[in-house]
Amino acid sequence: MKGNGQAVAHGAASILNAFATGKGAAIGVDLWTRARVTLRDGAGETYGLAAPGLEGSRKLATRVAEKVLEYYGYEGKLHSGVATSSNIPTAVGLKSSSAAANAVALATASALDREPEDDVLVEIGVEASLECGVSLTGAYDDSFASWHGGAVLTDNYRRKVEKVLTVPEGIRIIILVPPRQTLTGSLDRSRFAPIKRISELAYDEASNGHVWDALTLNGLALSAVLGEDPRPALSAIEAGALGAGLSGKGPAVVAVAEEKCSKKVREAFEKFDGRIIETEPNYSRACVEP
Repeated sequence: MKGNGQAVAHGAASILNAFATGKGAAIGVDLWTRARVTLRDGAGETYGLAAPGLEGSRKLATRVAEKVLEYYGYEGKLHSGVATSSNIPTAVGLKSSSAAANAVALATASALDREPEDDVLVEIGVEASLECGVSLTGAYDDSFASWHGGAVLTDNYRRKVEKVLTVPEGIRIIILVPPRQTLTGSLDRSRFAPIKRISELAYDEASNGHVWDALTLNGLALSAVLGEDPRPALSAIEAGALGAGLSGKGPAVVAVAEEKCSKKVREAFEKFDGRIIETEPNYSRACVEP
């Protein structure tokens, strides 16, 4: 046992939200969360430290660390301290919870000097997210994209990858982050029943390789249900984006564009209130850091 571990995991954005059907799709983005875990002997309460703006992730982070200790047989024998830092805006739909859960799970396994078991650690993060009320479906799509990078289509209820999606090289991801938050735990699942058929159509589009059409269809349908303004996404598409729409439960709006169009898409977003982040897809796995 090393006693200390540090790891990083990346954020993600929605292609298809799983609220209506349990099936979702997400793409990794080059935003990050780091976690450092320190183990101490004996029974005790796991405690968490979070950077400003990340206090809401503290409960999730400590629960993930506890569950990893339980899995490896250290419940009551060790307790831990968890510290996280991140550049992912929280509670806006950019998968800050999934990234935090993955980073903490991997850092805890590293502190125990255990070889990471990808499927097990992702599953622990999903279970902790459900227990802590930060996810309605377990967000397996978000967690998988955060852990492995790339884009993926999943069945969140069965926790199964249905298809790894192809993402062309050289694309940019432009994100409009309005100055407010939406907590997943405050949402009622029944609100999404009217868009079940639209979600099924978006799933078919993504499965058939029309990934950005799925993003647009899903985002506009969710905006209607949640009362979010569809104009930023539509403006981004008018400016040349391949696709655009609400990410997760929002309020962040994600646009995907070829590099030659990224400046115009960014300018389209500048007409609306909020912070703009420009980044790229992430293809890197969550990893242990020195």
